[in-house]
Amino acid sequence: MQMLPWIKRASFKRKIFVYMFLLSIVPLLVLGTFSTLSTAKIVQEEVDHNHQIILRQFQYQINDFLKKLESASLQLASNIVIEKSVEIGPVTSDLGQTFAAIDTVQKLRTYSDINLDISLIYNKFKKVYSTRDGYINQADFSYNELVKRTGYKYNAATVISPNQDQGLNELLIVRPVPTFNVEAPDGVLVIHVQTERLIELFNQAQLGEERKLLVIDDKGTIVMSQDSRELGSKLTPSSELYRFWQNPESFTSEFTLDGVGYNLSAQKSGMNNWTYIAMTPTKELSRKSDNIKYVTWSLVGLLTLLWVLLSLIGSSRLYNPIQRLLHKFAGDDKPGQGYKDGLEALDSIYQHMAKTNERLRSELSERMPFWKEAFVQQLLRGEMSEADIRGKMEQHGMPLSGAYFYVCLIDVDEYGRFKQQYLENDRSLLLYALRKMIEEIAEESFSCMTASPIPGQVAVIVGVDKVNETSDQALEALADEFRSKVRQFFQFTVTVAVSKAQRGYGGIGEACQEASDLIGYRLLMGNDVNISQHAIEPSIRQSSSSLLHGQKKIVTALAKGDLAEASAQLEQMIQIVPQYVHNSETVLGLFAYLLGELDYLLQEWGQEPREWFEKDPYKQLYGMESLNEVKEWLKQTVFPQVVQALQDANLPKRKKQVQQALFYIHEHFETDLSLQQVADTIQVSPSQLSRMFKEETGFAFGDYVIDFRMEKAKEWLAHTEMPIKDIADRLRYTTVQNFTRIFKQVTDMPPGQYRKQFRHHED
Repeated sequence: MQMLPWIKRASFKRKIFVYMFLLSIVPLLVLGTFSTLSTAKIVQEEVDHNHQIILRQFQYQINDFLKKLESASLQLASNIVIEKSVEIGPVTSDLGQTFAAIDTVQKLRTYSDINLDISLIYNKFKKVYSTRDGYINQADFSYNELVKRTGYKYNAATVISPNQDQGLNELLIVRPVPTFNVEAPDGVLVIHVQTERLIELFNQAQLGEERKLLVIDDKGTIVMSQDSRELGSKLTPSSELYRFWQNPESFTSEFTLDGVGYNLSAQKSGMNNWTYIAMTPTKELSRKSDNIKYVTWSLVGLLTLLWVLLSLIGSSRLYNPIQRLLHKFAGDDKPGQGYKDGLEALDSIYQHMAKTNERLRSELSERMPFWKEAFVQQLLRGEMSEADIRGKMEQHGMPLSGAYFYVCLIDVDEYGRFKQQYLENDRSLLLYALRKMIEEIAEESFSCMTASPIPGQVAVIVGVDKVNETSDQALEALADEFRSKVRQFFQFTVTVAVSKAQRGYGGIGEACQEASDLIGYRLLMGNDVNISQHAIEPSIRQSSSSLLHGQKKIVTALAKGDLAEASAQLEQMIQIVPQYVHNSETVLGLFAYLLGELDYLLQEWGQEPREWFEKDPYKQLYGMESLNEVKEWLKQTVFPQVVQALQDANLPKRKKQVQQALFYIHEHFETDLSLQQVADTIQVSPSQLSRMFKEETGFAFGDYVIDFRMEKAKEWLAHTEMPIKDIADRLRYTTVQNFTRIFKQVTDMPPGQYRKQFRHHED
């Protein structure tokens, strides 16, 4: 009893020593007492137990070995490069695909820790690629018929054991390519493992000189053995080993092989139904039993002394992790100093770490609004997949739910005048107040999130469970409330564009793009209005198309430095404006939009617009009283200054020429565009333009034109009823078949299916 207080006061290291010594010596004494009474039984049980351990360990080794082979086969069979190779054949016009398949096979073989060979059977082309023989005919492949007879499994590899009768001296792992096609696959992957590798596994098991170990598959074939002569042979039904393999529990007699008696133990694998049999000589068991009887008590005394030494060493070793942790935090200014016991010092350190984690958690909370802003921006740009979006929503508890989503863009009217009217700090405060007010209004009725894609604009993502006329009306009412509250509390107005509802988080980017397109109709509908698809009359659509087309031509001409062409396009635009626009505010808004395009053009070319205009062009524009006055001001003042600014830009000449080429492509994509035609326009040689275009844009000239036309085709298919033949004609394809072929290469589906799928998603 007097030792208990001493143990309580002892250091943790000494307590470890005492407990280790007691836990070691007490079982040892008990074992010595009972071992002399039940030696034979214990030895037999121990031997059986050892057999099971050996069999289990060896089973784990074999299973791990087979799993590696199956993993390697699945990795290759499901590899998109291999699937593509067996589909198109080993020798095609696309040699890169063939070389990629060979490289994929060789890489797996090189990096595998198993010495193996790989064969890839091209069923459709009657060819076989083998790392051992290269490309050969399928008929010359040694195991062609054997693989066909064996067949394939849907969700696992087929294992073909070595078989002397069939001349098979290797272990084969077989999978169809693609993996899901087991009836008539395009190809078959075969992995070869030499029998020498199987024998190596036995050598690694260290079974002992007398002990034997056999692995027998579900058909009675010896798959693995120390003796290579036994590999692939089948058990005969008349043999005792066959009866033991069939029913180990019913076999109670001693098994005799070559005049030596063996004790047998078996274990069946749940992975592949193989049987693992361990054979230990009976005389070795009895000898060990006798030896144990004589040496048991001698070992007890010796082990007692040994455990004292081991307890000392063990307690020091067990205490080492604590000591290492303390050394890591060593220092006068670090927590844990001044404690004699290591555990107390660690407790002090962990408390300090907990406080640090709490501080970091607080800092993370402060930064979360910035992360949420970036996340919503990614949603609006459509940069994440549906799965990624849902994962981040659940991880961070985002307050946005629903099966369908609208996007509302609230855009400050006459933003140029707004910038001139307020200083930068005042603008930031006003826009922040605008966003918070919009959030509060929207959150009263909907699940929503907001962001500011560009200065002067607030985007609201609104989630709903169902899409119907009621939900559309609710969004219109919400937009009306936005505009009403802005008029009430601010000295400016806003225009609200409302997209159609899109299914799922993945549709938010498309909804945002639609709302952004709708904002452009403000030029013709005026300020402080709601803009949605059903609110845009066909005549407005037509006028918008004509006027915006004219604006693009003006910007393109100025980018090329062609004042005459820009003036001519302005004359045509001035003539058609009265046909579609019937109020002065909308007319001025139209030309304000043109100024914004020119402003953006100057910034793209590295110029600051304010440096080229003595007076604010927006104020000058809204001070004019007639179309003729606007026309002369643009022709005589604005256009020349823009051309001069572009000519003085610091952009390299090559970049200017490429931008001119891009403007020309965007303007004339409905004509028979050619590299020569564009090169003549910007006055360079075709080869020079091709090289510059590739270096600046990363695309070849022809690829860029095709991609741009396909984007237009997708837009027309999704949002218009234009026949596919008319789309093909407008995009300058000679036949509908040619257009369909190119469209399918880009989108992986024909035009008709794309239109049907898009409409189905909308429904």
